[in-house]
Amino acid sequence: MGTVSRISNLDAVRGVAVLGILVVNALAYGWPMDAMMAMQKLPMAVDGILQGSDRIGAWAIEALFADKFRTLFCLLFGVSIYLVGGERSDKERGRKLLRRLGWLAVFGLIHGLAFWFGDILMLYAWTGLFVMLMRSLSGKVLLIVGGSITAALIFIQASLGLLMPVMPPEIAAAFEGHAEVTTASLLADVAKVRSGYVAAMMENLISWAMVQGMSLTIMAPAVFALMVLGMGLFKIGFFHGQLSNKIYAAIIAVGLSALALKGWAAWVEGGVSPELLPSRGLNMVGSSLAVLISLAYAAIIIKLPALFVWARPVGQMAFTTYLTQTLIMTTLFYMPWGPKWYGQMGPAALWGVIACVWVVQIVFAHLWLKAYRWGPFEWVWRSLTEGRKLSLSRAAA
Repeated sequence: MGTVSRISNLDAVRGVAVLGILVVNALAYGWPMDAMMAMQKLPMAVDGILQGSDRIGAWAIEALFADKFRTLFCLLFGVSIYLVGGERSDKERGRKLLRRLGWLAVFGLIHGLAFWFGDILMLYAWTGLFVMLMRSLSGKVLLIVGGSITAALIFIQASLGLLMPVMPPEIAAAFEGHAEVTTASLLADVAKVRSGYVAAMMENLISWAMVQGMSLTIMAPAVFALMVLGMGLFKIGFFHGQLSNKIYAAIIAVGLSALALKGWAAWVEGGVSPELLPSRGLNMVGSSLAVLISLAYAAIIIKLPALFVWARPVGQMAFTTYLTQTLIMTTLFYMPWGPKWYGQMGPAALWGVIACVWVVQIVFAHLWLKAYRWGPFEWVWRSLTEGRKLSLSRAAA
């Protein structure tokens, strides 16, 4: 690992992860929630098929980013629970962790209700309450627990994918997530949001309730497993770069193989009407393997640290980066003080917005941390957790 510290590794992986999360979320900022499950129902599609750069843009979102960076961030959140809370015998750190998770839930509630329905902070806070009970287990036990649950969920999802070709078409479409979505329904939802701020917030509230209901029940076991797995990986030295090069090479090889499968399946699915199942269910199989791809991404960042130095400040300010993504994107797409691009951009155009936001956030993180110890939202979160106003300026530290 050389002179690269474990925290620098974590910061770099976290920075890449939070920027990657924006790619998938961009579609949910710019379109109704249903569009995330059925991009081929967007109005720029022709007979259910996206064309040219829109098809490439949609493929890149689904194949390279969807689930991978959210999964990576779940793994890292498990690490942070251990770093903040320490062992269960440390009661003071345990109380600090509880306060930290409590304030995270408050941030999540405000974020979801006042700005954007896709908030994940409440899910992390809720799941963290259970993960914190595991933090004194050994790395091996954590890997067994987290890995076993994750493997079981992969098996279930992959099995459903392989069974899709023999399912009745309406059931297969339901599993793919596009059974009830039509271009007309998307445009109707777009019209509601564009009709005014109050209507937009009402649609946000409805979507938020649906997302939180699924997050706090259906998604919680998967997130719990990933957080436990991340904590175990930290304890055995994965994020430190301390495993053998053969292990990292194997992780990268397996992950890239899963990525190749997902990339091929997503491309062939994008070329015809999704009801035809051209990949014979392998697209869902590829989706089930997201954790393998996420681990490969992490291994690449850990073993090639010089290529990802730029991401470390972003990772140090991941909380601020995540929340300011919402402030920027909601301003651009549906807040009354912005240009109101909601429902106007296809996948290709969204990539232009994503790239611009990435540049702004990377530059901002580098400049901000030259003068300050933490990002602005990190500072507020830390101060609330400590119950006192902390010094933010580096000069005063």
